[in-house]
Amino acid sequence: MAAEGMESVSFFFPAYHDEKSLPKIVPKFHSFLKKSGRDFELIVVNDASPDKSGEVAEKLAKKLGRMRVIHHEKNMDYGGALTTGFLSGKKEFVGFTDGDAQYSVEDLPKFMEAMQDADLVIGYRTNRVEGFQRKFFQKIYKLLIFLSFGFAVKDLDCSYKLARRKIFDKITLTSKSGFFSAELVYKAKKAGFKIAEVPVKHLEREFGSSQCFGFNRIKKTARDLLRVRLETLFSKGN
Repeated sequence: MAAEGMESVSFFFPAYHDEKSLPKIVPKFHSFLKKSGRDFELIVVNDASPDKSGEVAEKLAKKLGRMRVIHHEKNMDYGGALTTGFLSGKKEFVGFTDGDAQYSVEDLPKFMEAMQDADLVIGYRTNRVEGFQRKFFQKIYKLLIFLSFGFAVKDLDCSYKLARRKIFDKITLTSKSGFFSAELVYKAKKAGFKIAEVPVKHLEREFGSSQCFGFNRIKKTARDLLRVRLETLFSKGN
């Protein structure tokens, strides 16, 4: 079930408008990791959510133990929340899934198994429960990433990943938008880290609506894409 030698793991949940879904997903991951016998910690990154996500997370931490909550004083956007989570993890491995409960803990063993031969494992959704418009934009985005950076994965924006903590000692990630995942994969590959992909189930959202789509977020993602692309061109020219 588990990757040999994978003794400690930090697992975090970026949270924004997730007061109803956190009590659904966090205890399941806590129970799984506790039963696995590993040294673990759970982290909720409250990205200055205007609802009671932070309060709910603190109550869960007090109830479950081996869990802490990080509160952003101001909203840092999705990439900012992921940066905080990955850099705050204290264990050998650091993973995450979103606090909206659209991914299952049942798929976590696949990530752990794949870690035997990888440094970064990313999920790909076998049944994307999204509308046509979002799927269309994702295909365009995937093409732009390939044309700009020369790599392609099955599902770049799947919010279910597991990494060796040492990756973040070797690369610097600066994107605060949804481009964070692309920057992570690109820079990890460039630094020589091995990447694996595993299939995961995509669950219907029970509460709220997605915070990762819309003109403003697309604009921020495009801006980060262009910035990192220019940085890449500039570095090659020196």
